[in-house]
Amino acid sequence: MNKPLSAALAAAVLLPLALAPTAGAAASPATAASALPAAVAKDPAPGFRVLPYLQAPSSTPMTINWISETDEPGTISMSGPGLGKSAKQSSEPAYLDLMEYTQAELDEQIAGLEQGSWLKSNSNYKHSVTFEDLKPGKTCNYTVTQSGETHSAAFKTAPKGEAWKNVRIIAFSDSETEPRGRTEHREWELSPVNGYTADSLKRPGTDSLWDQQFGMTTRYGEPTLRYPLDQSTAFNENLKHIQAADPDLVMMAGDLTQGSGYQPTWDEFFGHVAGEHSDLASNVPLLPALGNWETYAALNGGYGTDADRTPAVISRNRFLDYFSLPRDPQHPEYKGSYYRVDHGPVTVLTLDSTNGRPDENTRTGQLTGEKFSGDDTNMDAAKLSTDTQGEFTFESHVQGFKELFPGSTDKDVDLPNMDAASAQWEWAEKQLADARAKGQIVLVQFHHAAYSNGVHGTPPNHEHPDNQSGTAMRAYTPMFEEHGVAAVISGHDEMFERSWVDEDGDGRGFHSYDVGVAADGLRGEKLVKNAEGEYEPLRFNSHSQWSAPADEPETWAEDANGVPQLVSGGLHHGHLQIDVANTAQGAELTLTPVQIFPQLDSQYQLEKTEWRAYDDVVRFAVGKDGAPLAK
Repeated sequence: MNKPLSAALAAAVLLPLALAPTAGAAASPATAASALPAAVAKDPAPGFRVLPYLQAPSSTPMTINWISETDEPGTISMSGPGLGKSAKQSSEPAYLDLMEYTQAELDEQIAGLEQGSWLKSNSNYKHSVTFEDLKPGKTCNYTVTQSGETHSAAFKTAPKGEAWKNVRIIAFSDSETEPRGRTEHREWELSPVNGYTADSLKRPGTDSLWDQQFGMTTRYGEPTLRYPLDQSTAFNENLKHIQAADPDLVMMAGDLTQGSGYQPTWDEFFGHVAGEHSDLASNVPLLPALGNWETYAALNGGYGTDADRTPAVISRNRFLDYFSLPRDPQHPEYKGSYYRVDHGPVTVLTLDSTNGRPDENTRTGQLTGEKFSGDDTNMDAAKLSTDTQGEFTFESHVQGFKELFPGSTDKDVDLPNMDAASAQWEWAEKQLADARAKGQIVLVQFHHAAYSNGVHGTPPNHEHPDNQSGTAMRAYTPMFEEHGVAAVISGHDEMFERSWVDEDGDGRGFHSYDVGVAADGLRGEKLVKNAEGEYEPLRFNSHSQWSAPADEPETWAEDANGVPQLVSGGLHHGHLQIDVANTAQGAELTLTPVQIFPQLDSQYQLEKTEWRAYDDVVRFAVGKDGAPLAK
């Protein structure tokens, strides 16, 4: 097959070559100046670029995707109840126009890595096959053959009716993969209020063995340790424990990569979940959400500029090209930006929180509510923010979309918005009402945490503002309470926090989580200076019940060789484990915040990681109608 590169997409692939990183854009990969020649993408190789990964799961259908570098069709053979002895289908490879490396990516240099060692070929073909007539609650085995290479895996379809025992779901956010993550150790913040237990030693400091091994950074004007696991190792260890937990679904609440418009981040992501590091996604369906990094092109133009708004559109469409997500039949132009998945008694609604209206921007002073200070008890409906994205507007996205896809109209635009006038809002109301009528237990996920004490916790019209705040998503709270949502899963602040939300005071609310601890930074609470000029937690979120930075003080002690070691406590990479058990009265949910605790030797080399539960395991019952019972 030839590569069907349309004129519009050809321009999109070539255009970023000359773009520099957006001024002021945060944490974009840097390109160092050097006389070294640019790296060269490898020649296409037969077999799998990305191993099979499960999509759009249900009780009877399942979609299996994989990526190859050649245009040969693949075959998939499946065995299981309802298929007879076996079932076999062939794939029709589709070339992914947007996944070719840009010149900026070929030129990039990363400290500690051989230039271009992370690059693959410049050829990506997507294969997608759906099996429709599977039996509910049954194990299916399958083998995919691609250009002589095979990969075998298995999955279990969702149960149907009341004949189910338990469901396990794992949720995380902010994996933010990138080649730099193979060597980079991110910040590891410590609370200035409750950082240590009474009998703990202090953390190692500047010029310590820890500093020599992992380095230090600066947060709020103070030296801060870097975490002992690099980002790649942290994600691998997290996924290892997730795979051992044998979940039915994995929810990923956004920021999968460190810039969706930067192709090496996707190579890294799939290497972790469906490649050289693990085949988790071959056995467990992934349910991803769009985050702010899914609208960011990194060194290929960031969020875009007034002169060129295509980078954010390209980034978004890379995400939507990789995943085969259920679509709103009334608005197929959104390509699965928001979607519903039912797994037995559980309904998962994934929303797109990447933009709202009216647009707000702290840099330009474009705000919708009057400025205020203090915590969220000072924020009434008139002060509620409306937007989660200060880097681009809905209108600028439309501009970029029409540049990328000439001849398109406003009705073709792929950004749904999250406000009450949007199609997404109407869809969410209908899905929640339907799920409640069917007695489903409802989980909702989106990226920007609406309730947070982290750096993104304050709205843009606050005295200490944030330009990508999730507070605008609080607009959905009455809807969630009305329809008995059990838990809301988000990320964005790169911390672990649980809030209890019961705005109408009837004792029936929902737990709201920030689970942004998959593999990137480990941030603490948002700090501001007090009257004495000292930093202290702002704690804007009055709904907060627990967070690892505030409620898990560290205990350090010397090992047998006199080396300070962390014994317990602290903020670590991890995930939320959601267990749903069938009961005579309905069901019981157990929400376990999990930390992947590193065990180091006396030279601070990693020996192993341990699965540990934080001290905030929550259990609650839901009735036969699937709604949480009053406390």
